[in-house]
Amino acid sequence: MKKRTALSVTLTLTASLTVSSLALQPASADAASAKEWIQISERTSYYGEAANGQPNGRGTIKWGNGKQYSGDFMDGKRAGSGKYINEYQLDGETHKVVYSGRWNHDKMDGEGTLTHKVTLPDGSVRWNQIQEGIFKAGVFQSGYDVIHAVADPDYSFTYKKGKELLVIMGTNQNMKKNWASGTMFSAQYKNGSVNHRYSIFPANSAAEQRQNDAALRYFKSIQAKMAPHLQRFEALSKQVPLK
Repeated sequence: MKKRTALSVTLTLTASLTVSSLALQPASADAASAKEWIQISERTSYYGEAANGQPNGRGTIKWGNGKQYSGDFMDGKRAGSGKYINEYQLDGETHKVVYSGRWNHDKMDGEGTLTHKVTLPDGSVRWNQIQEGIFKAGVFQSGYDVIHAVADPDYSFTYKKGKELLVIMGTNQNMKKNWASGTMFSAQYKNGSVNHRYSIFPANSAAEQRQNDAALRYFKSIQAKMAPHLQRFEALSKQVPLK
């Protein structure tokens, strides 16, 4: 589609943007004009509010058929809040990446949720992941990360914030009960100088067994503190089925 003759400024946006190159600030409402069609390149187009020949306000940009962003723009860049979808093929598998949240200077930046699903040619899901929390300059910084995959065990749970880190491998069922009884596949908790971990596998030495026992005692002592994280893990795990 041809851009209107009133547009005198050529818009240049990189058509190869990936999920790791996205972010946001609130778009200026008074700077946005009426909605425009802008053909950025042969496979890249934009429709929405524009100013000075580039996206400014609310709109949608599409790169071919499998990638698009709908949300806020400022001076031609994603800034504010919006949703990015990228679906592509790699080594015979279908990848679908979706991010919904805050952006700044064309990168994920602020509070948001990212999902990544990998589907095999037969339609089965090999990998399903969700990250919920704070992103900075396109990188997940803090919050919850849940992975459901064809593996043993099939769930991986991570919570991180500052110096605090919680990593659990195992099932998504009865997590609070399993935490209290020490029957999770493995668990690790770090917070500053505190660093405890245990596994359900038999210890290889008496010293290793003492460390395992000490970790279990410590985990039971912080059970109330961990309960909200375990509840959030279970809730997020329902959003990443292998089907």
